[in-house]
Amino acid sequence: MTRCTTLNNIVIACQTLYDELNLAVKIANCNFPIIWIDSEYHLDPNKLREKLQKEIDAQDGVDNILFAYGCCGNGLVGLTATTADLIIPKTDDCISMLMSKPGEKFERRKETYFLTKGWIESSKGLKQEYQNALRRYGPEKTKAIFKIMLKNYKYLMLIDAGAYNIHEYIEKAAEIAEMTSLNLIVEKGSIWYLIKLLTGPYDKDFCIIKKGEKVTVEHFGFVDNNIGHQDIVAI
Repeated sequence: MTRCTTLNNIVIACQTLYDELNLAVKIANCNFPIIWIDSEYHLDPNKLREKLQKEIDAQDGVDNILFAYGCCGNGLVGLTATTADLIIPKTDDCISMLMSKPGEKFERRKETYFLTKGWIESSKGLKQEYQNALRRYGPEKTKAIFKIMLKNYKYLMLIDAGAYNIHEYIEKAAEIAEMTSLNLIVEKGSIWYLIKLLTGPYDKDFCIIKKGEKVTVEHFGFVDNNIGHQDIVAI
C-alpha cells in the first residue's frame, strides 16, 4: 500500500471532490489535515482566490500545502505562497484530475457538462439552480434561461471514479439531463492524481510554488486566461 510522506503537509480541497479525495486518503493511508472549501466559490474565480489566500496565510509550521484544485478558471492564479510551498496539480480543473490518465495528454470532451456526486449535491449545482429559477420565473422562462446558459453543451457526463454508489447518482444525473435536455453519459474516471498529490513524487504533473513566490498561469502551461470554468451562472 502506498503511504504518505512524513512531511508536515496540509491539504486544501474543493468540496466537489469530497468522496474521491477521501478514497485517495484511505488508499494512501494518509493523515494530512484537510481544509474543505465550499464548491460555491467555483462560481467566482476572484472569490475563490481570496478564500484560498486566507487559508494559505492562516497556516503555521507547514512544509507544503497540497491543493486538490487545478487552475480552475484562473482561480488559483495570483496566489502567493506566504507560509509554505504550494503543490498544485498541473491541470485545468478537477475534471482533468479525474479524467486524465498517467503520462497521457488529457483531451476534454467537447460540448460536455461534467458532474460528480459533489457537484450534484452542491447548493450551487445545476439541479439546485434550475429549481431556484423555477421558483422565481416559472417553467417556461426557466427553460428559456437554461437553453441560453447551456447553448454550448449537448452532453451531461457523470464521472465514475469508484468513490461512491454510481447507480444512485445515475438516477439523479438522469433527472438533471431531462430538465436541461442534455444527453446523459457515464464515463470511468480515476483518482490516481489525488493519490499522487498525497504521496508524491512532485514532478512534471504538479506546479511547485516555493515559499515567497506567486502562482502564474505559466505554471500550468497555459496562456489562455479562461481555463477550466464551466460557464454556469448562479440565478
